[in-house]
Order: sequence, then structure tokens, then C-alpha cells
Amino acid sequence: MKNIYLNAIRNHVDLLVRRARTDKLIVWDIGTDEIHDPTLIAYRAYGNRDNADIVMLCAGTNRIGEPLPNKRIYLPLPASLAQIKRTYASSEVIGG
Repeated sequence: MKNIYLNAIRNHVDLLVRRARTDKLIVWDIGTDEIHDPTLIAYRAYGNRDNADIVMLCAGTNRIGEPLPNKRIYLPLPASLAQIKRTYASSEVIGG
């Protein structure tokens, strides 16, 4: 069920990138100190390490330990992420 939530995040980011609305996203250039630690990007972008799955999704990786590409990625803004979480948390999709 969590895949539905992650797909919503991916669709949100992809739509904004396709529409050239990256001003409504966090534009992040993955640094060399971040390649092996998506939780570090989550901390720097969102203030906590809980959103490492969002970072991995946006970077195109599947698991912790898989190196992130040394490139630019786009992350949802905190407000957008909160809205999507609320939408899917109400249907208990995020939990598992």
C-alpha cells in the first residue's frame, strides 16, 4: 500500500518537472558526502531523516546502501509532501 503513496510523490514531482515548474520543488545537487547517505539529504532538505525514502525515490534508487547518482534531483517542497502524506495517511496507506 505504501507504493500508492510513493507513486503519488513521483507523479507530483514528474508533473512539475515536465511543466518546467521546478520553482515549486526543492532542487538538490547531490554532494559527494551524500552519495551513500540519503538520510543526510532528508535531514538537510526536511530537517529530519525520516524522508530518506522520498530522497531515494526522487534519485531513482531502491534501497539504503545503493549509491545515489551524483546529479541534480528534484524533491517535493515540505508543504506538498505534508499534503500528500495527509491524503494517504487518512486512508492508512503510508503505514506499511
